[in-house]
Amino acid sequence: MKIGPAITHRQTQKLVMTHDLRQSIELLSLSTLELSDKIQSELMENPLLDEVGSDEKAKMPELFSFEEVKRIEKLNHEKSTDVNWQETYSIEGPKSYNQEASDRNQKYIESSSRGESLEEHLLNQLRLIRLTKLEFEMGEVLISMIDDKGFITQNLNELAVEMNYPELKLRKVLKLIQELDPIGIGAKDIQETLLVQAKILFPDNHLLHQLIGEFLTDLEKIDYKKIARNLKVSEDEVSHLARFIKKLEPYPATLFQGKKTDYVVPDVVVKEIGNEFNIFINDEWLPKLSIQDEYKELLNTKLPAAEKEYFQTKFSSAQWLIRSIQQRRQTLQKVVSCIIDFQVDFFRGGITNIKPLTLKEVAEKLGLHESTISRITTNKYIQTTWGIFELKWFFSSGVKSAEGGKESSKKIHEIIRNLVKNEDEANPLSDQDIVDLMEKKGIEIARRTVAKYRKVLRILPSNQRKRISSLKG
Repeated sequence: MKIGPAITHRQTQKLVMTHDLRQSIELLSLSTLELSDKIQSELMENPLLDEVGSDEKAKMPELFSFEEVKRIEKLNHEKSTDVNWQETYSIEGPKSYNQEASDRNQKYIESSSRGESLEEHLLNQLRLIRLTKLEFEMGEVLISMIDDKGFITQNLNELAVEMNYPELKLRKVLKLIQELDPIGIGAKDIQETLLVQAKILFPDNHLLHQLIGEFLTDLEKIDYKKIARNLKVSEDEVSHLARFIKKLEPYPATLFQGKKTDYVVPDVVVKEIGNEFNIFINDEWLPKLSIQDEYKELLNTKLPAAEKEYFQTKFSSAQWLIRSIQQRRQTLQKVVSCIIDFQVDFFRGGITNIKPLTLKEVAEKLGLHESTISRITTNKYIQTTWGIFELKWFFSSGVKSAEGGKESSKKIHEIIRNLVKNEDEANPLSDQDIVDLMEKKGIEIARRTVAKYRKVLRILPSNQRKRISSLKG
């Protein structure tokens, strides 16, 4: 037997991810606004692409602020009034839908009033303070380091060495910044900003200062007994002090509204007309693309090899983009139609009729891959009678019902939220109480599952809800 290197032929099959295929996959996961940006970019980069004009401008649904979408997604449910110290103060750190002309949509967003930024707001205040040139420079550096929450997390000792600043003077300037509006800006964490705010707003309340400075972690756990013992006061006094902390802001930068509002345009609008659901894919306002005739003719002429290759590449790319956009539209239409078939009770009756649904079920019904369903439902919003939802929202696991079927986890969330919302504050429902009430509704659920869903909904345990009910008002 001869051993050594040899040349052999082997025939194999493999999928090559070409640029055009990658582009087609990428388009599936883009929202309509993102697709608009992509088309505009391609129009700029590919000379063969042309925008087809029309005599009548297409219309589109109204813009919704992202915050409004989140509010509608929850179907106007009020947030729990329970004070969750752990969450709040943790020191861990359609084709023609009668609305605005759509070709002005992006310009409207870009021209929305930006207002003064937080950095500008702070610098304008700093200029009113009598500072030396070096101190003002330090102030500029410190303000530039403030993050989205309003904190400066870098070590001041290291900053002083790096910038060759006197550390004492640097800390003096930082203290001045923390006294600007919003108060407590530039602190290192939640604990420090609360303490700064407390000392400015309640200068004579030394117990409050001590509570924040030494026992904030215990307050998160609502361990009033331990706090009372250490402060040598009653638990009622600790409860009284906690009410003052409710008036403070753990993330001071959020108080300053200088940012533009993020907007969401529903990618799909579903309306029930008679007994049928009509699906409007909201992309009629997008530019309609075609390939310019002169370039098609140019490809049939004799050109230098390099130019010929360039125009053929651009021609292929333009064809693929136009085809991919149409394929995206058809896939979205099919998937939404399939979701409606599965969730018809929701579309007719609302959130309490939502059913468990998986990507696999939709994929099997449509004969598509799960990854395709995942991509086409990513970053997409649907406007329904009951509000605006992300398409991904319709997919959830389920728990067993008494009849042997399944109930959607989102429906269970809604039931738990309503049970807690309507409970007697003086005698709140325990997890076992919720299990028993669920059983009466024909839903079998384990107590640990209730505890898990309660945490997802940011609802405190019953003993803590009872404790903090005294903080209300």
